[in-house]
Amino acid sequence: MRGNSNAPKLRTRVTRVKNPKSATPEVPRYAVQDEIRLDPGRTALVVIDMQNDLVKQGGSLLVPDAKATVPAIRRLLDRARSSRMRVVYIQDTHRQGDPEWQIWPEHCREGTWGWEIVAELAPRADETVLSKVRHDAFYGTPLDHLLRGWRIDTLVICGTVANIGVYYTAASAALRWYAIVVPRDAISALEPFDLETLLRQTALVLGGRLTTADGVRVG
Repeated sequence: MRGNSNAPKLRTRVTRVKNPKSATPEVPRYAVQDEIRLDPGRTALVVIDMQNDLVKQGGSLLVPDAKATVPAIRRLLDRARSSRMRVVYIQDTHRQGDPEWQIWPEHCREGTWGWEIVAELAPRADETVLSKVRHDAFYGTPLDHLLRGWRIDTLVICGTVANIGVYYTAASAALRWYAIVVPRDAISALEPFDLETLLRQTALVLGGRLTTADGVRVG
């Protein structure tokens, strides 16, 4: 069958930028609060994907700054535990043939060293660990059910990766009308731009609040 000679021809239009620097977008400003005081009885700390494959040297999907956030996350954990705040760990979990490995290198295979939560942030026996198979920690997990059973209305979200697991979980929480707090020094990204994207979206789209790990106060 011959092509239709009357069919319109597609043309590709190329726009050339004379000065690439002038075309670089700047991230609009967003507010970062020095201190946010929270009720520990209505707040949960959610630690996302702080696993060997993403944090430790030798991991198959190493996030460059993830290791540097461990002390900040540790301080958040200490504060949460001392105030009896709920702590929930989210553990990225994949098995043989997972379609996500067609997008990213194989990572966080269930039962391997890379899948394990880093030792410095190991969960306690009485803390909740949920396995997730997609970016959003609410997808296919009982997270929302647990939070509502605990009468939680505010989430402090930390971990990695900023514009993947952290962002999709924060967005999903906001759609369920949880209040969101993101300590920016307890988040890591593959690229600095990705971290800035998360912070701006959290503040301006999700209605969340930004601070630092030391700015999260309880009581």
